[in-house]
Amino acid sequence: MAGKIKNCPMCGKLFNDTGHKVCMDCYDQILEKEREVVAYVRDHRGAKIPEICEATGAPAGMIKKMIREGRFEQIGVKMTYPCEKCGAPIISGKICQQCEEKARSELQKQASLQAAARQMAKVDQNRGQGFRSKERD
Repeated sequence: MAGKIKNCPMCGKLFNDTGHKVCMDCYDQILEKEREVVAYVRDHRGAKIPEICEATGAPAGMIKKMIREGRFEQIGVKMTYPCEKCGAPIISGKICQQCEEKARSELQKQASLQAAARQMAKVDQNRGQGFRSKERD
């Protein structure tokens, strides 16, 4: 199946998008950069994301994506990146399990409060709905 003709977001060149979202030249550059990152991490096992970025020129987002995909575990290196909320080390997602549970709890609490408020509004609305006598002339 043929892809759509698009402009490459990296270089601007027109290309037939086959699912990589960038042209083949840029995709090859991405793969080469990923190989460079893997080689660096293999040689510097304790390296943190900022150090890897500085040494290889790879963007932090690329390294985080590689961690989520388990690319470093394949070479025997366990890497993490910080939770966006508390900074705890994680290997997938954007926030750690504890922050996720806190957020879920807070959302459930807010949903309960809103449901209670709606119920109270319904009760208040129904209070004045009793029988009314019509004034007769």
